Amino acid sequence: MPDFLGIDLGATKVAYVLANGDGDFIFEKTYTSPYKKTSNTLSDGEPEVFLDTILTDIPIEERALRYLAQTEADFLNAARKEIGDNNFEGRGYSLCGKTWTQDGRIAMIGGNTPSRFAADLGKGKIGIVVANAADNTVAANDGNAAATAQGIYYKATRGVEPRETGYFILGTGFGFGVPGYFALTEIGHIPVGLVPELLWQECDCTDGHKTACAENYASGRGIENTANILLCLDGSSHLRKLSDCMAAVTGQADLFDLVATSKMKANRRTDAKTVMDLAKNSEDGLAVFVANLAADVTAYAAVTAAQLFGLQIIGIGETVAQSNPWHVDTIAGKVDSYVDGSTILRPPLKVELTPLSEPAKYGALALVVPESRYEAWAEKMKAG
Repeated sequence: MPDFLGIDLGATKVAYVLANGDGDFIFEKTYTSPYKKTSNTLSDGEPEVFLDTILTDIPIEERALRYLAQTEADFLNAARKEIGDNNFEGRGYSLCGKTWTQDGRIAMIGGNTPSRFAADLGKGKIGIVVANAADNTVAANDGNAAATAQGIYYKATRGVEPRETGYFILGTGFGFGVPGYFALTEIGHIPVGLVPELLWQECDCTDGHKTACAENYASGRGIENTANILLCLDGSSHLRKLSDCMAAVTGQADLFDLVATSKMKANRRTDAKTVMDLAKNSEDGLAVFVANLAADVTAYAAVTAAQLFGLQIIGIGETVAQSNPWHVDTIAGKVDSYVDGSTILRPPLKVELTPLSEPAKYGALALVVPESRYEAWAEKMKAG
């Protein structure tokens, strides 16, 4: 019999999963995210999302709640046909944005959740209602949800209290979470003071001007954008000034020459995978520079998080980390050098590739798993 239902609501898909008490996935199904962008644009210039195209006969602020109720009902009906049962004792939501419960409703808002679907919830808060709260329902931001699952693993296998562990999202975006901490920890939007304004980028957190947010350099999107900004400056006087500035701040090689000699110049644009592939074996100086900047920013963020929350271990997951474990090792080495001799971080902070498989799905489920089942779940959650 299934014991737990997990719902991972992201920017492109909604993943539903039923798991038994031992942590085995016994039925799964995926639907389109209500926030997935289509190829169209609205009359006001905003990108159209899937939720703009469905349930158009009901008030806009009710659509997300209705859509998720419909997809959950469809999922449970499919589960009944496939496995003969769909009962569960706990429901966990992992949500792609700021998450809170208010007046019996679970609400969220974030960079990928257009505010036109939000309702005035009172008490000065605006949010998109996605579910009705119940005794067996818990919701958290996706970073905190994944951190909760990882915390279960560290508690069961290493005896470290979950509250002393943290989880970094290092994928298309850059985020952070702590088990049991339900405020949104937007570490990706901490400004990076060492980056000159020429490398600032547009960010979802701010309208009207570019920012030096950590996500603009540490994430997959940031790695790609930073490389392309530099490639576009090839040979310009602006690049010469930037090169001199970065050399003075970081002591790194001549950025002007790195751009001029980069293999990535062959194409008009590059992507994060190309940058990281070339940086891995030091095949391209510019790629190494961009990857090293990403590692520096992540390491600074890790030390900051450890100091603020009193962390012993930080696991790093998602696509950029999983595809480039060498990059995680670089970050860990930088952290070691920053905290060497620290009299505050005791024991020394450890940074590593997350031991979790399926952090998004297990993150949603972990929100409702009792501590008595941690050991069984830790074994199932471990990455192969």
